[in-house]
Amino acid sequence: MTREAHLKFCKICTHQKKDLARGIVCGLSDRIADFEDKCDSHSIDQRLVTKVASKAKENILEVKTASQGKRFANYLIDQIFLIGCALFVGVGIGLLLLYVFPDYMYMLDEENKVIEYLFGFVIAMFYYSFFEGFTGRSLGKFFTRTKVVTEEGTRPDFKTIFVRSLCRHIPFNALSFLGSDTTGWHDKFSGTRVVEIE
Repeated sequence: MTREAHLKFCKICTHQKKDLARGIVCGLSDRIADFEDKCDSHSIDQRLVTKVASKAKENILEVKTASQGKRFANYLIDQIFLIGCALFVGVGIGLLLLYVFPDYMYMLDEENKVIEYLFGFVIAMFYYSFFEGFTGRSLGKFFTRTKVVTEEGTRPDFKTIFVRSLCRHIPFNALSFLGSDTTGWHDKFSGTRVVEIE
């Protein structure tokens, strides 16, 4: 067996011991593993199994995590589609008022920042929750070949996506990407990551 194959056993064994010069060695023999098919004294430590599995998932996400450039491209593309959606819905509301409730047409002439923000909020919540909830990808992510996953690397459920969409509206959320980390606040608070698709 190779050293790599031995370490698959040794990393989750209760008898393992860490040596600065040699790495993981057997605590019983104080030697590097040299068994052929199996170790007779191998004893599985469930805590180590969980730790190794968790570390492996972290490494997979680290390798596949989308770059800041792709995240920024996602943002720009999604903003274009959001503006299109808002325009489409706005025209629909205007036509509805014009033909069904003409007495309320004056509402479109009044400028109300709260109504405008709520309108944008509802459109964005629907857009991200719908696309990321059903496909794991917004339209921007389709173009950049990225998708949303949980911190464990699995597909997020609708509740997680809803929380993620809600957290996008935290003030200054976009500034959370200014560091070297490609994870924003809406990723951290919802327990999600954006990864590249091979």
